Amino acid sequence: MVSQELGQLLELQRIDLALDEAGRKESEEHARLKQALEFLETTRNGAKEARKTVDDLLKQRKALELEFQNRENQVKKYNSQLYEVKTNKEYTALKEEIEKNKADGKVFEDKILQSMMKEDEMKGSIARMNSEVVEVEKRTKQEEAEVADSLKRLAGEKESLAAARAEQAGKLSKSLLARYERIRATRGGSPLSKVVEGSGGPEMTCQECHMTIRAQVVVELHKQEELITCESCGRILYMEIQPSSIGTVN
Repeated sequence: MVSQELGQLLELQRIDLALDEAGRKESEEHARLKQALEFLETTRNGAKEARKTVDDLLKQRKALELEFQNRENQVKKYNSQLYEVKTNKEYTALKEEIEKNKADGKVFEDKILQSMMKEDEMKGSIARMNSEVVEVEKRTKQEEAEVADSLKRLAGEKESLAAARAEQAGKLSKSLLARYERIRATRGGSPLSKVVEGSGGPEMTCQECHMTIRAQVVVELHKQEELITCESCGRILYMEIQPSSIGTVN
């Protein structure tokens, strides 16, 4: 009977849609975990880059301090030579070198102070970043546990649904099952579509593609003499049927 076939197909579709939903939830959980891990990696990299910046600043400061010390040594050297010169020209030249090295030293000293201030600022940022890393690691570990539990539950759900599907598919004839599978492969989701009243008037429409169903097709559906497909989307059409005619799975 057509009503019995429709009931069996609808139950199979219900199981398939439940499997689809379980698969969608699995994908969401995997994406959730991936996002959490990526955020953790980004947070760790941020802290790592900040530490590298401080290391680079320290190296730069060491180099600046060396240049500053060189200028200081030059000033001391030239100062000692002032007492040894014999002409005003030599004396003037040494004084100019002393002033030049003092000016250069002042520039390096300012740069050293700026570098030290930047180091202190970055060290404060690193402390905050390290605290954030600890918090993000804690949240990520919790999310990993939650996702693992969810995936385990979904795997069990899919296993039960797969068993129910195999049992339900076994109730259909090979030709009917092949027809159902072909439509599902082509259209995805629901191979069957309910005929409902259109929103713009009394005409009936396919619930899936929303195209109008001809009056003659509606008459044929009521007769329930054969399975009828939508002329637009190719899905198997059905009118509202009684629960008693649906083949349920225990």
